[in-house]
Amino acid sequence: MSKLFKYKNWQVVYSPSDGARLDRLLFNEVDLLTVEPKLFSPPVADYGVYESRPVYGYDDCFPSVSECPYPGMDWIVPDHGEVCWLPWEVVEKESGLEFWVKSRELPLTLKRKLVFSKNKLTWHFEVANTGNKTLPFQHIIHPLMPLNEVVGLQVPGFKAVFDDINELNLNLNTPIELEKYLLEQPKGTANMLFLQNIKEGRLKLKFKTGITLEVQFSKALFPSIGIWWNNNGYPNEYGLRRNECAFEPVSGSNSSLEDAYKESSCLSLPPGKKLNWNIEWKINHS
Repeated sequence: MSKLFKYKNWQVVYSPSDGARLDRLLFNEVDLLTVEPKLFSPPVADYGVYESRPVYGYDDCFPSVSECPYPGMDWIVPDHGEVCWLPWEVVEKESGLEFWVKSRELPLTLKRKLVFSKNKLTWHFEVANTGNKTLPFQHIIHPLMPLNEVVGLQVPGFKAVFDDINELNLNLNTPIELEKYLLEQPKGTANMLFLQNIKEGRLKLKFKTGITLEVQFSKALFPSIGIWWNNNGYPNEYGLRRNECAFEPVSGSNSSLEDAYKESSCLSLPPGKKLNWNIEWKINHS
């Protein structure tokens, strides 16, 4: 069952039993995320198990996004991770929400804390290792936003742009070239890009409503940005094609824990330790 939380200019609708999904996130009554489709049926073709339920809003991908073997274990991490499929605990605070969940496969606990102020949302994350060995992981935020509302974007400088769908590096060398490339993508296309070796942990989106969303994060922890840009191209079946985009700090060159572990670029946590980090969203008016 969904619940409603309000704080000043912000409203959140969230579902603890459904992976602690944020069904809606509104600032001044404007939806920042995509909303639940009125009608849904799973695709006929196999697009991965994640597409077997409605895809919208926000959830967490942990300990990987891509389905892959977990390093050193006889376990395949599910499509888009494990925790988006689990029920979470939640506590409402005066100025925010605290969610947490225990992995059923790993001795790891993930916490997500949302703290609101007048025009800012700070996402606090914590992973705790209660086991007896060091554990690798990726955590990737998955905020699906309405692509047709985005009219401009600014990303940091980068070393390369990897096209994950076509498995090649694109001939894009500057943030301006990347912005032009994305905004000119025609209807019926979908792109999954990774900006690799970024120069700083910062990006900005401009929306038709006149607001801008500034995102700040740790470049040391997240040296890449995953960009999902789906202009009504995926899933490629009638009535299921979505209009959405997401900008996701990534610990690795892509969103596969298997690859990041081989690169030694994933996050890892020794036994008995915790790792904390923040991602800041700031809303401004143009």
